[in-house]
Amino acid sequence: MVRKYAAMTLAVALASGMLAACGGEEGPATPEKPPIENKRTGEEPAELVIYGMSNTEEEFNRRWGDDLRQAFPQYTIRYMMNQKGQSLPELITAGQPIDIIFDSIGSAPASLIQNGFQYDITELAQKHDVDLSRFDPAFLDAIRELGGLYGLPVNGGGLVIYYNKDIFDKFGVPYPRDGMTWDELLELSRQVTRSEGGKQYAGFATSVSHMMRMNPLSLPIVNGQSEMAVIDNDGWKRLLQTMIIQPVVQERGYRDLIRERNGLLFTNEFVKDQSVAMFMMNFGLQYAVKEFETINWDMVSVPTFPERPGIGSQPYPNYFFITATSQNKDAAMQVLKYATSDEHVMKESQSGSIPVLRDEQIREAFGAETMFKDKNMKNAVFHNQFAPAYARTIYDDKVIGALNSGIMKVIAGESDLNTALRTAQEEGNKAIREMKVAQ
Repeated sequence: MVRKYAAMTLAVALASGMLAACGGEEGPATPEKPPIENKRTGEEPAELVIYGMSNTEEEFNRRWGDDLRQAFPQYTIRYMMNQKGQSLPELITAGQPIDIIFDSIGSAPASLIQNGFQYDITELAQKHDVDLSRFDPAFLDAIRELGGLYGLPVNGGGLVIYYNKDIFDKFGVPYPRDGMTWDELLELSRQVTRSEGGKQYAGFATSVSHMMRMNPLSLPIVNGQSEMAVIDNDGWKRLLQTMIIQPVVQERGYRDLIRERNGLLFTNEFVKDQSVAMFMMNFGLQYAVKEFETINWDMVSVPTFPERPGIGSQPYPNYFFITATSQNKDAAMQVLKYATSDEHVMKESQSGSIPVLRDEQIREAFGAETMFKDKNMKNAVFHNQFAPAYARTIYDDKVIGALNSGIMKVIAGESDLNTALRTAQEEGNKAIREMKVAQ
């Protein structure tokens, strides 16, 4: 069970003074004013523990920690990373206080909700004069889908199309563009899915797990009420047929390539083998894979469906969450307020992180101080509106894993898509039941 920490509030010391009367004579002492709520709470010393699910301490300090310590010298800020010996369950068992959790929308159900750390900060944000209207509403709506405004987004995420310009040049095919439909992308994919000089080229590939989590039709993976998989339906069939099955079956050589590698094509096939012309993935891949410094690439926005013009993928933000057990909620709110200030979000934007605010100057500066500043990053991310987010659950990964296996059987000709979806839903539900028993 999650160990609950005693709730405490920060003490606010208010000084009262003596007023002197005019004319040099000391007048009567004015009565001491009653304490008032201090909306700028944050001057008092506090120790804050920030727990990160993935970022190293060096990365955290570079992006936030150093600036926070400079802005709040009265705070002792300690960062702990999820690693062996200090996982969340281990720290909870040890009674380690945690004030802020840094995590993504996808992992928040496990790190935040499952551990009972969720705390709606709506009133706290109002108390500290945080203007929520400054944020892209898609990022706030995504976390509210979990039950409340449990934190503030500090950087965004979303699907984009990376493409290899050399492959398109090789076959004399026009580059993909912002604002395409899926039919237009599939036609481009067909034109560059070829075998040349003993090498098989694939027109389009995607990460199944990322596509499912950010799918543009806002289809849930698991129903949050019933806690059962909900993928055996026409919506999911259409998504998988369009984004995975159809590109593969267009050309026999593409299907043979997947069989040969015993798996769907992924990052290595795009950046190392350079056999994939277009790859749909969460924005930010270029910062994580060194080969992007040398290959001839660019990016465009994800295609759209006819019935949802101008709607791209769902957002995939990272948040600072204030925990329900924090004894320093006011100080933690000051940290969130600074991390989402115009000044700091501008810095994040310039360094290539998707900005969480709607300010056009901040968006215009997106990626300006990166080595990829000449790439089409701004349009790729912001050409479309974000699709509404579905409510994530701790069971989503179980269903995604089952579906991955089913897709491979469809491509290998061992199953049809209807059967694969039905089987994946059954296997996903079985995995969910087993997970519940183990909890």
